[in-house]
Amino acid sequence: MILIKHFENLAELQLISKDNFSEINKRIERNLQFKSIVLKRNLDDREVAIFANNRINFKGIDIKSRLSRHYPKGEAFAHTLGYVGSISSGDYSRFDPGFYTGKEQIGKTSIERNFESYLRGQPGIQKLLVNVRGRVMETIDQDPFQPGNNLTLTIDSDLQEVAYKAMGDQKGAVVILDASNGEILVMVSTPSFDPNQLSLGLTQDEFNAFTRNKKKPLFNRAIAGQYPPGSTIKPMIALGALEMGIVEPELYMPCEGKFLLPNYSRPFNDWATHGSVNVVRAIQASCDVYFYEVANEMGIEKMSLFLKKFNLGAPTEIDINPEKNGVVPNREWKRNNFSSRENQSWYQGETIIAGIGQGYMLATPLQLAVATAIVANRGSAHKPHLLKAIENTKTGELQYIGSEKINYLEDIKEENWDLVHQGMVAVVNERRGTAYGVFPDNSPIAGKTGSSQVFSIDRSTSEKEVPLELRDHGLFVGYAPLDKPEIIVSIIVENGGGGRVSAAPVAEKIFNSYLGRTITNAD
Repeated sequence: MILIKHFENLAELQLISKDNFSEINKRIERNLQFKSIVLKRNLDDREVAIFANNRINFKGIDIKSRLSRHYPKGEAFAHTLGYVGSISSGDYSRFDPGFYTGKEQIGKTSIERNFESYLRGQPGIQKLLVNVRGRVMETIDQDPFQPGNNLTLTIDSDLQEVAYKAMGDQKGAVVILDASNGEILVMVSTPSFDPNQLSLGLTQDEFNAFTRNKKKPLFNRAIAGQYPPGSTIKPMIALGALEMGIVEPELYMPCEGKFLLPNYSRPFNDWATHGSVNVVRAIQASCDVYFYEVANEMGIEKMSLFLKKFNLGAPTEIDINPEKNGVVPNREWKRNNFSSRENQSWYQGETIIAGIGQGYMLATPLQLAVATAIVANRGSAHKPHLLKAIENTKTGELQYIGSEKINYLEDIKEENWDLVHQGMVAVVNERRGTAYGVFPDNSPIAGKTGSSQVFSIDRSTSEKEVPLELRDHGLFVGYAPLDKPEIIVSIIVENGGGGRVSAAPVAEKIFNSYLGRTITNAD
């Protein structure tokens, strides 16, 4: 009853809102014994002065100063760094409650969450002798606070900002890897959020507004967004077809804009008519019919097995979470994921569309970056990671974090790698390449565009006729420079309308910034 009266008086002084009474009561009810709770954060000078003048009327309520985390890079780094926030009941299951008080903050997402134990340090303890009035008489014992460690990340700050600005107001993600060691140079997810706003504290209603936002600003699309990879996997399927002897380098297949499967009433359409193409030209022009033919011959089991060698359909084991696994489907997967027996059957048409990265197939932008690194490095890649080094602030000792190199594909013929790389170079640098004209002439860049279908439409339908939320996702994956790849780029633009028009222009800005900088440094 006393507390309720206090709340009413605080509301009359406009220090708290009556709308927050129920929320405050919930905090009190679930509060651990002897733990203080926060009624309101971030008081301004006026509010502090009002409370100070009326302090005598509020026994058991006081103002405490606290340290707060400041994120100078704001939204551009929000999904990489994460944010700290008030401790919830669920947080106590992650860490020892004895190290925290109710008014402290804890890492909620990304680096802040996954490396909380490194960043936090050890709390100090002070035993005091007080009189009946609560006045401190003497300090009996104390154990000083041990500061947390300093963390060095792999992020290239300048390149991260370039990528974030290049995405603009588009929904999607950008992941850039160091091809030589798996370091994540860029991890951007858009739309983003201001971590400072969250770390300062929100009311439950304000936080709910974040979580209900249809654009999902808190969702890390880079590691948890799962999308059909579309044509970005065509180089990998082409490599498999070459290795399995399904196609030869100079085997040309006719493309009249559609593929007919026996006993299927509807054709499988291509996005264009490409004429006669071989494996290099099929990658360059992103000829669907060529890959329909390959998929039909390869079959879903061989296709699934080969794509999994690029770490698709499995976690990359990045050092933050939550990471999604993606999907590389086959007959067993369908049996395990569909309840009715009728829906568990695998149909040949599902194999055909899997050959162009559609259907049940899903991948995260990070997974596509790792898969592209395997292509660029001719079979190997390092596990992706954000943490580069840990500095012990007490001793100054610096511990560098390495990354495991994995040989995903061995015994692949060099000439087959050459053909796949030629196709990806032609995508960017030759006429009929799906990204030709987006990049400067003779760019030292190899890439592959992709469009993943959200809603099935026929070729006669104009994109402008399709609602924005039903338009294709645009993708681009690539690497540079050609002779010795240094960076791997993976981009998804949700509902961007195709890789050439949405994702490739983002990639152009990124490569232009990176290559321009490295050329300047070399000079």
